[in-house]
This record gives sequence, C-alpha cells and structure tokens, in this order.
Amino acid sequence: MGWLRRVLGGAYDDRDRKQQLRRYVAAAERLVAFLDEHGDERAAGIRERAGFARELLEHGWTRDDLLALAQPVHPPWPAGKARDSGAVAPDHADEGDRLYARVVDVAFELRAIGE
Repeated sequence: MGWLRRVLGGAYDDRDRKQQLRRYVAAAERLVAFLDEHGDERAAGIRERAGFARELLEHGWTRDDLLALAQPVHPPWPAGKARDSGAVAPDHADEGDRLYARVVDVAFELRAIGE
C-alpha cells in the first residue's frame, strides 16, 4: 500500500527506498547480462552501478548516494527515432532500449526521492 500512501500525498519511507534499490539492482543485472551476451564493454559500468546499489541496500544511504546512483544511463547506439530515419544500429538495439529504459525509470524514481 506504499503507492497509495504516496498518491494520497504521503512521503517515501525507507521501505520504499529499499524496494526501489532492489528494483534498480534487478534491472541493472538484466541489462548487464544482455550487454555481456552481445560483447559490449559498457556492461562493466552498469555492473559497477548495480554493485553500488547493493552496497546501499546493505549499509544504508544518504541523499547524495541516491542522487549519484540516479544518474541516467544511455545506450551506445542511435535512438529509435534516429533508427527510423535510417541511422545504423545493431540488431539488438530495440531490446537494449527496453532494458536501458527500465534502469533509467528506476533511477528517476530514486532521484525523485533523493531531492
């Protein structure tokens, strides 16, 4: 019922933040597996972010920690509109876009509670 409390004007609590951090770790790990599968070296940076989120879950966090983690990540290939206009991208770009978007969505949630 945490979402209902927030919709009705309540504040985020530690339980909400832990849930968001867990979702961030899960989304980042899915993205890392995908990038590893396709031989993309950017997996290391996402893996590092997931590790940082795990540390926050284990040891607690500050507002600055949440804001640092909440920096959006972007795929290395052209965006969907550019691909529609003929920009060259790998075959796996559409699936990669969805996985990047999940990480960014949770990052924005973390940023919203951090500020």
